[in-house]
Amino acid sequence: MKIRNSSIIIIGLCVILCSCYIASAESINDGTGDVWHWSQTGTAWSWSGNVGNKPNIDIAQLTDTIVENKLILTMTVAGSIENSEKIVYWMYYNSTDTTYLVSWTNGNGVGYASKLNQSNPGEGFELAENVTASGNMISATFTVIGETTNQQFWAWAGEYTNVGDQTGEWWGDWAPNDKFTGGAINDGGNDGINVNDGNTTKPSTPGFETLAVIAAIGLALVLLRKRR
Repeated sequence: MKIRNSSIIIIGLCVILCSCYIASAESINDGTGDVWHWSQTGTAWSWSGNVGNKPNIDIAQLTDTIVENKLILTMTVAGSIENSEKIVYWMYYNSTDTTYLVSWTNGNGVGYASKLNQSNPGEGFELAENVTASGNMISATFTVIGETTNQQFWAWAGEYTNVGDQTGEWWGDWAPNDKFTGGAINDGGNDGINVNDGNTTKPSTPGFETLAVIAAIGLALVLLRKRR
């Protein structure tokens, strides 16, 4: 009986100690084989869905973990993280008052956090402690600079035929799936295609505009901090 009671006490202490170090952990699972394909010739364009042969940009899971004063963001893909200038990975985490952004391309990663509503833009800004990629996962660690309540967490991975060319041919995966706003029609088959014959206006390319604005803000904050 004493041994049993001691075991219960030890297990209880382990649970308490672990809870002190890991405040919260959340994950978003994203189905595989759901990459979108964009192609355009002249004024004719098309979206094709459920592409299954791009595992290196096919996002499978996102996780956010808070350990004491650290926020750890991870992205896992179905294949492997590919170090190519034609492939880009993004993670975007928004708490109640802070935005965290992570990007990885061509073997290099960067992450930064910006606390909102700062009277001095040079304050409330931190670069990620590290951004690493190994196997099928990208991981970024930040020092928390604001509230940690998750309001929005999503990611995008894309592969270009020509670097940065959004008007030719490229592939992308959004996680969760509702972040894709390309307007493709899935008829219940295996492709889900929306085709324009050139007589209607091309829709905006989902994700790029938002990511470009975020990246520009982050670069401005980096430069401002260096001046300080």
